[in-house]
Amino acid sequence: MSHTLRNGRGMRVEVNTHNASLLSWQAPDRYGRMADVLAAVPLAAPSLTGWWCTALGEASMLLQLAHEGRLLALHFQLDGDGTLHIEGDAIFLPAPCFNLQGHGAGVGDHVLRLAASRYFPGAVAQAREVAGSAFDFRQPAPLGARLVWPELAGAPGFAHDFCLAGTSGLHEAARVSDPASGRILRFSSTLPALHLRSDGGCFCLASPRLGRASGSTLQASVAYRLGVQDMDVFDISEAVSMMLNK
Repeated sequence: MSHTLRNGRGMRVEVNTHNASLLSWQAPDRYGRMADVLAAVPLAAPSLTGWWCTALGEASMLLQLAHEGRLLALHFQLDGDGTLHIEGDAIFLPAPCFNLQGHGAGVGDHVLRLAASRYFPGAVAQAREVAGSAFDFRQPAPLGARLVWPELAGAPGFAHDFCLAGTSGLHEAARVSDPASGRILRFSSTLPALHLRSDGGCFCLASPRLGRASGSTLQASVAYRLGVQDMDVFDISEAVSMMLNK
């Protein structure tokens, strides 16, 4: 069971209407060649199933689910500029996994810039400064190059939460660029934290899985903007739009 969102640029985003995950995202590279930039196998399974779908047009849809005596809702909107907006309870937002080259390629050369000055090394640990560590992406760096640093030696990839700057509203928090295809993914969020997860074949930028008491809610919005940039003007050092905490 799925529903496909479309925009005027030929992008198609297929959403699983049973578990609210993203199944595929067809998008052009800098030469106009289409590819599915979502990983074939997600890194984490969705927590709830049984959503039902209401189509709101070619580029918009609403998923709803009765859960713990309340009605949950997730709204999906694919804009003409390549931005997929997702709004709803933060704990139920999907966490799509990307490979900007498409299936079968690695993501070690994908370059990440992340507006975060602190990170959590473990689930119960205190936040630490990223400065001087493998987790400092305030300047752009390839994902794969960081896996040889001592903090990540032997690990298959990242699985960490990062503290974002205190900007309110929907703000850009991270960019990932792929020099091979020219694709660039911009991630924005209304939340103060971001979860980065990766392995050799995909990466995920998403809202962290916040623990909350039963029945409580935290409405949030995230946006994934997928575009391309010509290699003649390709600049991985371009700053994200938000200011970092000093």
